[in-house]
Amino acid sequence: MSRLPSAVHVLLALSGVWAVLSSSVGSAADPFWGADPAWSLIHEPAVEQELRLSPAKSREFRTLLDEFDARFFPLRNRPPEEAAKGVEESLAALTEKLQSLLSDAQFRRLIEIQTRQQGTAALLGPRLTLLTNYTPRQREKLEQVISETLAKAKEFEKRAASGEPRAALERNFAALQQDEVKVISGILTPGQKSIWQKSLGRDFDLTKLGHARFKAPEVVDSGEWLNSEKPLTLDALAGQVVVLHFYAFGCINCIRNFPTYVDWQERFRDRDVVIIGVHTPETTAEQDSALVREKASEARFTFPVLIDREKANWNAWGNSMWPSVYLIDKRGCLRHFWPGELKWQGATGDEWMQAQIENLLSESGPR
Repeated sequence: MSRLPSAVHVLLALSGVWAVLSSSVGSAADPFWGADPAWSLIHEPAVEQELRLSPAKSREFRTLLDEFDARFFPLRNRPPEEAAKGVEESLAALTEKLQSLLSDAQFRRLIEIQTRQQGTAALLGPRLTLLTNYTPRQREKLEQVISETLAKAKEFEKRAASGEPRAALERNFAALQQDEVKVISGILTPGQKSIWQKSLGRDFDLTKLGHARFKAPEVVDSGEWLNSEKPLTLDALAGQVVVLHFYAFGCINCIRNFPTYVDWQERFRDRDVVIIGVHTPETTAEQDSALVREKASEARFTFPVLIDREKANWNAWGNSMWPSVYLIDKRGCLRHFWPGELKWQGATGDEWMQAQIENLLSESGPR
């Protein structure tokens, strides 16, 4: 019997959790903070290591993910229903490919880790619902408890987006999860708890997660560059850390980030860091290339700026906010993302992102 239906159901159930989480915080589906747990998990180095792939299989695995990343990024700024549908279809197609690539044991382990990552929400998925045979009253109680936890988790996510320290929020979230498990254990019968436990497989340290690597979209050359003698590509910049930020010169939130970019261009001048500004217009005046040049000069930008008048890069990245800052590692993978002002309402995004640049500089380059 094919493994595909149950596996797809697991992945799509996770996608459903993503839809719930994203609907209340905006239309963008970001590959960070659990916007899509299943998608992020598959990109985790710890998961790839757990699957114990051979060198050849590891290369195939990474190539496959790169292919699907190109499908995923443009979905990030689509309306929620369209994005959810696109992610669902992509996950289903990727699952089918993974089924062929991985051994039975490796594929089963992937599903176990995904079930662990999904947490209690897995109990409401079609697979465990079928196996556990809840009573209507049990189902009602589970939905209530899990829904309340999701609501609190979304509040933590909003607070993180506003710049609150992540460490404290993560501790609060861990305590929330522990309380939820205690309540759910009181709802399930011993037999149902046993089924749930078996679905998790052997232990996996979820604290190893949080290092997902997504193949960054290639820069689309519009033909208009400032401070660069030739068009730049991420492929050609392999071995260097790239800071790519979207902005519009009339956007006050963008302007408040300018001093940080200028600081970084000086701080990292003689190191393997390349800053690329992507100017995507929001207003009619911002369509004027001469004004883009003038404003960039006033801001003291010496780093390359691509004028993205047709929003080719904005849409390739699925970007949805001015400003947005992305950090790309030496292997061309997106590692960190900061939407909005780096110092919004006392946030220390400038310090946090600078620390991440230093971390990425310490990593080895492409092999």
